[in-house]
Amino acid sequence: MKIIDVSSNQGVIDWPAVAQDGVTDVIIRLSLGYADVDKAASKNSQEAAKAGIRVSYYHFAYPDRRTGTAEGDAKQEAQYFAGMAHGGAYPPPRWLAVDLEPWGNQKDTPLNRQEFLFWVKTFIQEVTALTGVVPFIYSYAPYLNAKLPADHGLGLVPLWVANYGKVATPPLPLGWDRYFMWQYSSDGAVEGISTAVDLNKLARE
Repeated sequence: MKIIDVSSNQGVIDWPAVAQDGVTDVIIRLSLGYADVDKAASKNSQEAAKAGIRVSYYHFAYPDRRTGTAEGDAKQEAQYFAGMAHGGAYPPPRWLAVDLEPWGNQKDTPLNRQEFLFWVKTFIQEVTALTGVVPFIYSYAPYLNAKLPADHGLGLVPLWVANYGKVATPPLPLGWDRYFMWQYSSDGAVEGISTAVDLNKLARE
């Protein structure tokens, strides 16, 4: 399997060429926070599926208290993401994921560790209830170690871990003893994509 993930940052993509290069799966950024869709998501998902590539989606999370509480914000973002992922306007997904990382330069969640954990659990529960698909968590070890309490209890949630070091196995955040998928490069080259692209592999490969 050859798995990539993309967003509008990759620009215009030649999906038949991507398929010819052996890509079997793509995880497409679908949404950001609440009421913000990736501007290339529709085109990318439709054309990737047409080229015979299995499509999945991820949500770039903005965990905060926009609705007044962390729980309300998590439900709002989850409902927005799930509504698009399973609303019929996009090809049905193989996988779903929530992306947990800083929002941008010097911008990050204002939630404390317990609030952040509650937000993540609520988001996962809501998406699962609405779609029947358990979303896996995308992040990297130092970030989750800094944001979650040590006894978070999320270790059974599938983990999509990012680590670009030249290692046989990526370091895992506290509470996980295995990963589901490893994003092992951020500067991959794939035919049909003019920019660098993330490369991923499943743990069982």
